[in-house]
Amino acid sequence: MTTQAQARSVGPADGRVLVNPIGGRMVLKIPDALTAGAYSVHDNLLPPHSPGPRPHLQRDHEETFYVLEGELTVQVEGETIQAGAGAFVVIPRGLVHQPSNRTAHETRVLLIFSPGGMDHFFVEAAEGHYPLQARPKTAEQQARLEAFTERYGYRFADVSDAGKRDV
Repeated sequence: MTTQAQARSVGPADGRVLVNPIGGRMVLKIPDALTAGAYSVHDNLLPPHSPGPRPHLQRDHEETFYVLEGELTVQVEGETIQAGAGAFVVIPRGLVHQPSNRTAHETRVLLIFSPGGMDHFFVEAAEGHYPLQARPKTAEQQARLEAFTERYGYRFADVSDAGKRDV
């Protein structure tokens, strides 16, 4: 059986609404199922003064931030990147990074992950209430979080990991 590619339109109100694991709202606009696993797109709101997730890396995915509104701060490789509306920030796989919103206003970004797969990460994180911002309080919570993040090639990094590639 052959599958024919089909053009699609995703409207402003379309997509799967998720609670972002760092707070705020995330809408899965384009799941990897619509791109033959090539990429996924997420409309993400960072609340004011959000520190974002703990420093981390993705072993298997590139992550691109396209700032729609507000200002995004990204710590990567010991460098601070300030990105305003209209800016792109591209994080190659294996680089330790931490996006945040240091302003008093919401920041809205499109997250693009390539290849696909991270859409499943965020769905599972929302449903399982996995913390990406706060450290787990018990060894059991830590083990559960590590098992979850390992499935997706997502790894939290200590400060000593900054600037190192893990691919």
